[in-house]
Amino acid sequence: MKEFVSKEILNEEKIQRNMDDLKGFTQTILEKDMVPSTKILNKYLREAGNLYSSVFGIDPSDYLFYIRRVCLVNDEPVSLEEIYIPRYLVPKLGGIDLNIFSIYETYKMFGINLHRAEETLDLVVPDASDAKLLKIGEGVSTLFFQSVSYDDKGRVIEFNKNYVRGDKCNFNVHFFRQ
Repeated sequence: MKEFVSKEILNEEKIQRNMDDLKGFTQTILEKDMVPSTKILNKYLREAGNLYSSVFGIDPSDYLFYIRRVCLVNDEPVSLEEIYIPRYLVPKLGGIDLNIFSIYETYKMFGINLHRAEETLDLVVPDASDAKLLKIGEGVSTLFFQSVSYDDKGRVIEFNKNYVRGDKCNFNVHFFRQ
């Protein structure tokens, strides 16, 4: 007979994240009394193209900010993110130091109020260079989230791809019968 192990024992070393809350990385980690930091790998403007123009409801020739960063907790990498944000929403993002200001703080500076997000989850094996950035072995699976975030005006403000180390984070979801 299998022995039941409480979730507290299994998760005591992992960062607990509540999927019911729409919070950014920095805020979530600060609430856990841990030290968040990010390492920006890329930050530049690019054309939306056909795929992202359909996500954001903009013209394919409109520009997006592309941000690729490693998110760290207590100097240990826990996730690798790719973030797309329309330039018209945060036109001065190029001049903002995202090592000092979180993306959610930046949204607030520009009067953007997050309202909701839609997210999918999968299990994927990152390529060798991404595994190295996350400090995991080649062939090790990560949790892969894709999300679209909306503001209180119904605008798509962000498309995000996030590779998360399953050995460092747990995600909680609460279900209710209606």
